[in-house]
Amino acid sequence: MVHHHKSNRDVEGNPDDRRGMPLRPNVDELERRTQEDLRGVGLRVKKPERPAKQYEEIQREVDREVDRGEMPSGKMSRAEREAFPPTRYGK
Repeated sequence: MVHHHKSNRDVEGNPDDRRGMPLRPNVDELERRTQEDLRGVGLRVKKPERPAKQYEEIQREVDREVDRGEMPSGKMSRAEREAFPPTRYGK
């Protein structure tokens, strides 16, 4: 029977000579290099927002949609809710 799969060493490359793909990309290094490239071509580099600030903005939008009635709030029991989500197709 023929073995069709490559070994991990073939896929990942040889760590001794730094060839091939790394196991996982270094996210921090990629971000740093991206920011450096943006500065190099003259684009403004934005500081990433704090996760807490992003969460607060999303939570405000959800609260606003619930208050307008655009989004169900989850305060109804399962028996009180529609059986299926609304559809754009006519009945």
